[in-house]
Amino acid sequence: MRDGDDDIVELVDDEMPVFDDAVSQRAYAFVHVARFAETCEDNTIRDLSYTMMRKLCSSIKATSTAEVRVIDGGGPKQAS
Repeated sequence: MRDGDDDIVELVDDEMPVFDDAVSQRAYAFVHVARFAETCEDNTIRDLSYTMMRKLCSSIKATSTAEVRVIDGGGPKQAS
């Protein structure tokens, strides 16, 4: 996948759910590729499927919404 490729891809499959975001779509695709790789008997195709799975993982970019805060009493423990 190239940088900036976060568009939702329309697939021609009436049974596939409709996604509102690219991350959900890619997670769904990952599951299907993983299921295929698990049952595939051709080693070359299985290796290609694993490569596709790595590409799917690296293409998922989610921004962090976490806030970092200091918690009282969360310092390191001192040896007794």
